[in-house]
Amino acid sequence: MKRTIFVVALSVAGFIAVWRFEPGPVHNTAVAQAPPPSVTAPSTSAAPPASTSATPPASSTPDSANATVTTQGPAESSNYGTVQVQVTFTGARMVAVTLLQAPDDGRALTALPRLQEEAMKAQSADIDTITGATETSESYKTSLRAAIDARGSR
Repeated sequence: MKRTIFVVALSVAGFIAVWRFEPGPVHNTAVAQAPPPSVTAPSTSAAPPASTSATPPASSTPDSANATVTTQGPAESSNYGTVQVQVTFTGARMVAVTLLQAPDDGRALTALPRLQEEAMKAQSADIDTITGATETSESYKTSLRAAIDARGSR
């Protein structure tokens, strides 16, 4: 009987240690994604439109549609820290997501790089929440969504 009590006590102690485990701090919390290689869109028209005028096309004007724009989302606080992102766009495409503020410990350290990677793949804030870092994920998505919306209002 004494052995059983001892084994159960050790099992409970081990379970509690695993339950309370949190990953250690990572030195670099700001991660910027390198811009993806440029992809040219295929031409949708086979022939240029017929023109009756002799004026040249307006190709000498600067292309503001491909301008690089950087926007910031608001700082979003949670019980585990503050998250704020900055998004850089080239044209309509997100080319970098940078963390301006991030928690420096806890599960956010492993969740934030994954959230950045998913945001770059999705090119939006419609990404999944990271299990175990729900509040940090929601703060990240809220700040990212606001930064993307700020791009649209420019």
